[in-house]
Amino acid sequence: MNQFEEITLADLNRIYIVVPREDGFGTINLTVAQMSDRQFREWIKTKAELAGVKMIVPIGRIGFETRVYMLNRLVQSGVRIYMTPKI
Repeated sequence: MNQFEEITLADLNRIYIVVPREDGFGTINLTVAQMSDRQFREWIKTKAELAGVKMIVPIGRIGFETRVYMLNRLVQSGVRIYMTPKI
């Protein structure tokens, strides 16, 4: 079994993702905690598909605990998630 550093709720503010803006004009750099449910859903679904990880992405609200669970599933499958350093 591979050892990995588990992502926590606090880490959601350290993972930055470039996503399309809600208004449709360009992109914006957001943390996972700042992303809307739609932005997170589209990003995590694409990330999982590119990595070959089968994942059912919930419809509707995606709480922070669910986001942590889904990110840890990716990490357990060998997907690298980059975070800013802890301060």
